[in-house]
Amino acid sequence: MNFIDTHCHLLLKQFDEDRKEMLKKANEELDLLIEIGINVESSKRVVDFIKDEEKIFGAVGIHPTESQDLKETDLDEIKELAGRPKIVAVGEIGLDFHWETNKQDQYKSLDAQLDIAKEMGLPVVFHIRDAYDEAYNFLQKKGLQEIKGVVHCFSSDWETAQKFLNLGLYLGFDGPITYPKNNKLREVVEKTPVDRILPETDSPFLPPVPYRGKRNNPTYVKYVYEKISEIKGIDVETLKEITKSNVEKLFFNRG
Repeated sequence: MNFIDTHCHLLLKQFDEDRKEMLKKANEELDLLIEIGINVESSKRVVDFIKDEEKIFGAVGIHPTESQDLKETDLDEIKELAGRPKIVAVGEIGLDFHWETNKQDQYKSLDAQLDIAKEMGLPVVFHIRDAYDEAYNFLQKKGLQEIKGVVHCFSSDWETAQKFLNLGLYLGFDGPITYPKNNKLREVVEKTPVDRILPETDSPFLPPVPYRGKRNNPTYVKYVYEKISEIKGIDVETLKEITKSNVEKLFFNRG
């Protein structure tokens, strides 16, 4: 069994010069990867990109930092795209207060896309940055009884992690769990049930050690697996089996 990367962006410009070669390598070393949309245009590209790629599935959505001046037609397009073949989630969507000040636009976008996910029966890929309390309070108020999802690239502490786990969500972990000073995040991995963990790369961003500072790619997800295995005290092959089960439950089980 090979690895699975549950979150990547192979369509971004960082792969323009060698996308074909990168795809070949990913197909050789991975069993499955999920290409994530960040706005209407990129989501359209995701749909087109994955249709002829046996191992690649997709998510469509409007990233919080892309939510300014959101139009009703944008949401209509995301809803239509969400019904296309091989689309397994709505995302990435959420709240990002790191640079942005358009908080009301972000809340509106998140709310509308949660409704789309619910209506389409799809799970959600959440992007949350410097807004964990706000996102948790919003999701708790909104109610997630009929929505499954993953908090992509989780980066907060165990107290915060517990809140999202209690909402029934999975946690995605990326290259930062391999960074020497990131003990707080490794504590979260240690305490999170392994059946609620999803390894990711977020390629081309957040490369793991030993590639920190370089472009990330989906095949580097093996370093994330290795670190999770080390932290959890289980072998990599066992983690592969558990990850496969987690992916099937979240992205492919429509029950």
